[in-house]
Amino acid sequence: MVAGEDGLDGYAVITWGYSIESGGHDVLLDEIYLVEPGTGTGSVLLDRLIARAKERGAAAIFLETEMSNTAARRFYSRHGFSVDDSVWMHLDLTRSED
Repeated sequence: MVAGEDGLDGYAVITWGYSIESGGHDVLLDEIYLVEPGTGTGSVLLDRLIARAKERGAAAIFLETEMSNTAARRFYSRHGFSVDDSVWMHLDLTRSED
């Protein structure tokens, strides 16, 4: 999803999945980038993303942000996101087992 009338003002990268626990189709907001944060572009972009996810039947949208990034958490909270009890874990499959 791209924002901007006369060029690239920002973009969002999402992936679609399915989760029994989440109640069906879900969306992962993988990345959001803004050329100029604080201009309202992020809110427009996120509102469009949420509307599109609802239209396509998504049950939930997930995202990850660092605990220390309070500005991002405030931004997402203003758009209805809440902090989960879940803990993200990962396994780096690119590292060598040798």
